[in-house]
Amino acid sequence: MNAPWMATRLTLAALLGIAPLGGCWLSSSDQTTLTLAVADTPVDGAQSVAVTFTGVQIQGAIGAPIEFDFPSPFQVNLLDLQDDNFALLLDGVDIPAGRYQWIRLKVDMSQSNITLADGSVHPLVIPSGDQTGIKLVSGFSIASGDDAVITLDFDLRKSIILASGAYDLKPALRLVDVNQSGALEGDVSNTLSIGGVSIAAPACQPAAYAYTGFNVTPVDINPTTTVQPVQTANVMLDGFTGNFHYGFDYMPPGNYTVALVCAAGDDPAVVNTLSFTAAKKATVAADSLTEVDFP
Repeated sequence: MNAPWMATRLTLAALLGIAPLGGCWLSSSDQTTLTLAVADTPVDGAQSVAVTFTGVQIQGAIGAPIEFDFPSPFQVNLLDLQDDNFALLLDGVDIPAGRYQWIRLKVDMSQSNITLADGSVHPLVIPSGDQTGIKLVSGFSIASGDDAVITLDFDLRKSIILASGAYDLKPALRLVDVNQSGALEGDVSNTLSIGGVSIAAPACQPAAYAYTGFNVTPVDINPTTTVQPVQTANVMLDGFTGNFHYGFDYMPPGNYTVALVCAAGDDPAVVNTLSFTAAKKATVAADSLTEVDFP
């Protein structure tokens, strides 16, 4: 059975000695800057998920990709990138303004691994092969003079699959413009019951699922339905209040449905029957915090 992985965020940001740009197709007077980062929320059942990055490629509307080769491999433990933490891969680098088709994170999977709760270390494998790296094809645009800050948000619950004894990394990514994103969080009562199980019981590994749009019927992560959570987050005990708390960062403005679940055993490769709390509505605005509590 797959472990119930949670989301992670990766922000592309600064590294010293980045290689100069190549394949520029706009004049130097039409430049802008890009900060790129990665980020994460925690996963259950692992001590670390270490991925080694060697560079970044960004493909514009025409011409060859812009290349950033790091002076040395840069290893990131995605589990360190919780809450609003992130790892910077590019920091304010100059790139031409315009439309970009895709971003590829160049990786060295021979230096990447997962450490489980029992201390055992296992290699991570990209089934498509290291030569393709981790590619996000949703694209983005940067206007002339803008200082773009983009976060690549991993969802490890969807990304790590235990198959034939190996841990496959099939990255599920979102590209988020940090300057145009908001946050959603809330407190959860320690007396809340989810599907007849107390949220404080050891049998419950509580998680929050957020879906795009109002009045969505919550379902598990699975390969057969188009209804999928846009983000998942652990629900953690707050030692000061004695209640629980969840939080989503880097959310595009819009309407969402939020529900809680005891998520242990939510295998992304199969359809699981999970018991959710009653769903709640939330509206997220740019550069603001929306609070939705579960009393």
